[in-house]
Amino acid sequence: MLNYNNQGNWPNGFGKMQSPIDLSIDEQNQYKEFLPISVDEFYQLNNEIDDGTTIRLTGMGNATVFNREFNFKQIHFHTPAEHTVNGEAAPFEIHLVHQNAIGQTVVVALLVQIGNADASLQEIINNFVPNEETDVSINLTEWIPNLANGFHYAGSLTTPPLTENVEWIVITNSPMTVSQNQVDWFVKQFGNNNRQCQAINNRKIEYYENK
Repeated sequence: MLNYNNQGNWPNGFGKMQSPIDLSIDEQNQYKEFLPISVDEFYQLNNEIDDGTTIRLTGMGNATVFNREFNFKQIHFHTPAEHTVNGEAAPFEIHLVHQNAIGQTVVVALLVQIGNADASLQEIINNFVPNEETDVSINLTEWIPNLANGFHYAGSLTTPPLTENVEWIVITNSPMTVSQNQVDWFVKQFGNNNRQCQAINNRKIEYYENK
């Protein structure tokens, strides 16, 4: 099992483009438009897996990111959020991992705030069986906004093998919220499972917001 209390000993033979990072707005790389991302009407989740450090679900879905088509591979959860914005961490972060036909990986991250309990997330919690895989049928219809604000940058996976050349879309205006009870359930089940923020190393961080 991955030890989040001993992150310094994680194997990492890669370069200087690691994730997550602390995100902030650079006026030179600020765009007064929505993120160029669109998704299917829904994502269909059909398999729920306890991987020891989080819940992972696989299924079907598609995203268009900067005019490129990507297929949905899996979704998983982090408490608290891995990416921070101006040093502040949201209580919950969701990663939707996608890949295209030539092997490029893009992760769509949702920074989620406390509010009303999300029904789809509660269904995921209710279906969870420790140490097992279970069949599920869950549609995600409202998690990704049609008009998304947020950040775009080049980074890595946030768990070993920490592979780089991963494209990140970090959405800051997802309409979904989670309850404190839902966050507490994840922490009780898995503990805190957020990787520490990594050095930016002069990477370009784009911010998109259409007010």
